[in-house]
Amino acid sequence: MKVKKMSIRLVQVLFALGAMLLIVAGCTPKTEHTSFQKIGNGSDSRVTYYYQKDKVVKQTTANKITYATLRVNNNAEAKKAVKSTLKKYNDTKGVTDKITYHDSYLDEKVTVDLSKASVKDFLKLAGTNSSTDSDKKAKFISFEKSEKLIKKQGFTKIEDGKFKSLPKADLKVKKAISMDQFNSIKLAKDKQAGTTVDELTKEFGKPDNTSEGSASGSYTWYTNYTKTGYVRVSTNDKKEATSKFLLQPSVENKKFTPEKYDAVNKEISQDELLDQMGAPYQVQMTPTIGLIYYITKDESGQNIKGQYLFEVRDGKVVGKQAKE
Repeated sequence: MKVKKMSIRLVQVLFALGAMLLIVAGCTPKTEHTSFQKIGNGSDSRVTYYYQKDKVVKQTTANKITYATLRVNNNAEAKKAVKSTLKKYNDTKGVTDKITYHDSYLDEKVTVDLSKASVKDFLKLAGTNSSTDSDKKAKFISFEKSEKLIKKQGFTKIEDGKFKSLPKADLKVKKAISMDQFNSIKLAKDKQAGTTVDELTKEFGKPDNTSEGSASGSYTWYTNYTKTGYVRVSTNDKKEATSKFLLQPSVENKKFTPEKYDAVNKEISQDELLDQMGAPYQVQMTPTIGLIYYITKDESGQNIKGQYLFEVRDGKVVGKQAKE
């Protein structure tokens, strides 16, 4: 009988332990998630918090940032601009930061796993401590406080996954204009008609800047994202080009050298000049005269070291001048 009673008690104890395990398992906090978005000025940021009750356990951020917003002109410049930040994030335990580079923008995806990343490191990356719990010593990231903070920063809570998208115009790829394209712009002279603004719009798209008067106008198309490169035409009352200007500092030229400049004589044609020297830094043309500039840079590659000017008339080089 004693054995039987002991067996019954053992079963009761085991049953009780099993019930306790079920209760504990049933109390595991449910993980929920809420997303926020801030969009405008060439960037689209989407932040999602994953949380159990008020404790944030993971945060993901998806950023789409245009090169115009970053003030860079290409993938190489974009990589250089974000290099230090990317390293800092990926060097932090529990944080992964991946970037994909496109023609006119980059996509960034950041994941913070707070089961691995410390609250201290998270706050250091975020540059704030106002999203922690109320204790003096931060123990966890509070979703309630995070929501208040992110809304103050201009983010909007997203319902039913209905995110907005950047305008297609913000993602438009800007390309350098070739000399063939630039030379195809005809200038009005005497009875000769010039290329019209409508024709230029078909070739280059809608002008980025426009200034119109009753007898003349000016139209500009940017050729890079930092707006340092552009083609500009002045027009008459018929909206025909009367002068044209091209500046493309971000276009790389591996052909030009000061030695080639010295070797050029006045008998060379404009086409031969461009073939030998490559893409110019700057070109200015009126119906009677053309000025074509080449440059050299210092060892840093940031500053202009020398300027080399060719004067052109009727398609031939008639003079040159160097400033070193």
